[in-house]
Amino acid sequence: MQTIINNTRDIISDASKYTSDTFEYLTSKVFTLSESNVNYVDATSITCYKNGTLYASSNYSFNSVTGKITVTGTIALGDILEFIYYCYEKYSDNEIRGYIRAALIYLSTEKYGVFSAKVDNIIFPTPSEEEENLIALIASILIKPPLSSYKTPEITINFVEKLSKEEKIKQAVRQFSKTIGILKYTKMTEEEELDIAD
Repeated sequence: MQTIINNTRDIISDASKYTSDTFEYLTSKVFTLSESNVNYVDATSITCYKNGTLYASSNYSFNSVTGKITVTGTIALGDILEFIYYCYEKYSDNEIRGYIRAALIYLSTEKYGVFSAKVDNIIFPTPSEEEENLIALIASILIKPPLSSYKTPEITINFVEKLSKEEKIKQAVRQFSKTIGILKYTKMTEEEELDIAD
């Protein structure tokens, strides 16, 4: 699932931005990150430095609902804590997961195949790399309908601007179904390379 989320972010240009917050410990071991939309914070990216030295992640926890970090490790009055993290500009991982689940439904209705996203964010059956790209493309169309073209090593799709998102999805699935299995990248033997050079 994470690969599809990352691919979807690439297609819709939802880059992460580097952010850091610095706090001095005075009375409370609870600190609020400055990012106003905590849903966009990549919780896995949070790193802490205490007085300039890396502070183990086991010493603090992040609440993704409140945007607060609670320090459970030992800190002394006047310690400086710097939290470094990445956050996304447009969509949270949960929002993109919702679009990915919708993309799986479109794959089923277009008679491509039946995939399901389990609660633990695992897609079953496991999609191939090419299918992950297709799922990311469909999720991107659902998020950002003005998408006019898409290119991977497997396929290139140019959409007519007036197509609805449903028509674009149908075109993408059909073109993918026709193309996949036809384009196979194989390494040429030295003899074949010499034949082409002559």
